[in-house]
Amino acid sequence: MKHILFVICLLLLIACSCSPERVAESRFVEPDKLYRTLEANVRSHQEFEVIIDIDHARLGKKAKSPMPPAHVLIWSDSELEAAILKHNPLAAIDLPLRALAYEDPKTGIAAVIANRFNYLANRYALPNDATIRERYDTDIAKAMANIPSESIVKFSSDSMPDAGLITLNSPYDFATTKTRILDVINSQSDAIVFGELDFAARSQKHGVTLEQVYLILFGAPGPGGKVMASAPTLGLDAFCQKLLIWQDSHGGVNVSFNDLRALAERQQVSSGLALRVVNRRLKETFTKALEQ
Repeated sequence: MKHILFVICLLLLIACSCSPERVAESRFVEPDKLYRTLEANVRSHQEFEVIIDIDHARLGKKAKSPMPPAHVLIWSDSELEAAILKHNPLAAIDLPLRALAYEDPKTGIAAVIANRFNYLANRYALPNDATIRERYDTDIAKAMANIPSESIVKFSSDSMPDAGLITLNSPYDFATTKTRILDVINSQSDAIVFGELDFAARSQKHGVTLEQVYLILFGAPGPGGKVMASAPTLGLDAFCQKLLIWQDSHGGVNVSFNDLRALAERQQVSSGLALRVVNRRLKETFTKALEQ
């Protein structure tokens, strides 16, 4: 019965999006200016490494899911990441650093948004370490340099209900789990793997030894565009998807990813049908991938 309801919801989603609304190119001018400033700032600092940029709106357009401008930049400060992850490896789901240039659908005004350190501290129960906090805040400030203050916005809440994560225990070893997860992502006809980061190896360079911590950045621009059409700020945290394969202190292997409904609640945007369909698809796909 549950599968029948899911199929019905999926068909409704497809039916509702047969005639997507075109997004005028003129709406990209100001968000693109902000993005170019953001990217130039990040590239001007040697301690930063650009991991990937994802132009959600233009990818969505190609997938016939037009949405307002939203372009996320993901960059790394590996020393900061190591300092955070030694306290809680799950925080890798919100790393590397990222900022989103987008058009606010309510006002039509271009803006840039990034998460505050309090969000990570609250979500992952990080200690109140002034050195880590200062470095995080400084990194974000460097990225936002020369962006007008009125264009920099913040989420109203830095809290998450129950951390907002879905974690599955894997019956396989780490290498097999990673292979099975990547295989199932690559088997999806609409999915793209944007990047992979081995945080354990990256942290080792800074003298921090971690158990296995491996992040996969991926997404499906078609379904993602439908979700972000009314909530482009989800392009910061929910899209692309962040899936973490990690080993705990007892040797157990786990797979964790965001509960999209929790992210929508935190951002105070709608968790409509499109989001619920994607959320269910993620859980069912990865649950099946880990079956014996």
